[in-house]
Amino acid sequence: MPKRAFAIRLAACLLAGCLVCPAPRAAALWDPFGFWGGFDAGDGGDGWQAPGGTAAPLRSETQRAYGSAGLVAWPGVLISVYLDEQGGERWDDDEIARSRRQLAVAMEWIGAQCAAYHAAPAIRYDTGEEGSGLYRYLEYPGRFRGGEDADEGDDFYDAIDALCAELDTDALHERYGTSSVGFLIFLPVAGSDFTIVHYCEDGSDFYYEYSCLYQYDIWSAPDTWNTPAVYAHEILHLFGAPDLYDGSTDPYVTPELLDYVLQNWPDAIMADTYGTGGPVYDRVDRALSPLTAYRLGLCGDWPGLADFPDTAAAPAAVFTLTNAPPGYQDALLPV
Repeated sequence: MPKRAFAIRLAACLLAGCLVCPAPRAAALWDPFGFWGGFDAGDGGDGWQAPGGTAAPLRSETQRAYGSAGLVAWPGVLISVYLDEQGGERWDDDEIARSRRQLAVAMEWIGAQCAAYHAAPAIRYDTGEEGSGLYRYLEYPGRFRGGEDADEGDDFYDAIDALCAELDTDALHERYGTSSVGFLIFLPVAGSDFTIVHYCEDGSDFYYEYSCLYQYDIWSAPDTWNTPAVYAHEILHLFGAPDLYDGSTDPYVTPELLDYVLQNWPDAIMADTYGTGGPVYDRVDRALSPLTAYRLGLCGDWPGLADFPDTAAAPAAVFTLTNAPPGYQDALLPV
């Protein structure tokens, strides 16, 4: 068992429009086979029946260090899960199509930013292709909390963890040639987006990594859609990017480091997803700072490393409570 009860990255966020927030992972409140079997795939689904598929194989030491999503430069997949509320808010076809367009903008931007560091991510994601296995449309047996706290509660976290385990199958790995799988959970309410990440100390526990993306931005005017920049910010968390704003829980993110980032890269996406002219939906008007590229494992140095050596305390693309345990060193990329 890990030394803590759950894997968390909690931060108060007004600038970036997101929280990387607590994910209590106590014993599941429902048998995932019985609970998820009660979900309705809906008209927008692709015929998936829960449970199903072949269980994923035992995880390697490398997987146990990095978590389910792996590294941004590795081949990977992102599975989109759209959840309706039981008797409440629901997604319609036009809204899902709009969300897919925004996801495409975010992923194309991530690819372009990585290209500046001579990396070419091969991350497959939901584009609406029928039968891709990268899209699920389900009904959640309850209501979402939404709001500013970005805490959907223990029942939600247990349920999503069970769903991730059901969707991460050997068949999916074989189809896409990778075992790096992240999850995007879309909720049809207003809220403060958050991402659940894996810590290398956890090994096989708290393994699945996912971003919860609300339809509407709670920090903006009512019914303001979240932007592709918010999507990109959250997705980068899956691959090891830390928040670069006041409230970040990464120990090396100090006020002095934040001042350095804002002075040198005022458009850093991990510091702020908002532009100056209101919401933008057809592009991402932010940039991947060299510090974020370094923490993603895209480069072996960044201009402020001599002044901020603690940014190298943990291996690239790894979230850790302290430093990586000695048993994981061989599985991790060097900083």
